[in-house]
Amino acid sequence: MTDTSDHDSPSGAPGTRMPVALDLVSGELMIPATAVTALLRAVAANWTTGPCPVGRREAARFAAALACVADQVDAECIAAAGQTAGPTG
Repeated sequence: MTDTSDHDSPSGAPGTRMPVALDLVSGELMIPATAVTALLRAVAANWTTGPCPVGRREAARFAAALACVADQVDAECIAAAGQTAGPTG
């Protein structure tokens, strides 16, 4: 059983909310994978276009690593969705 609510998005964009769910049995907080990948990509974009506490080369490496993680999360979710999908047609 879960309790869902919206919380301010870490992106800081006005009016954006991050959906979260609390598993009432385990107490774990869950967020959709799409929100996680969007956050990773937003941080990566900010590092490469905005002020950054490290050099540009390092920021580009961090951004590439975050994009890779986001791509991996997407791929794993697609694979999992394919495994749980029932027959079509």
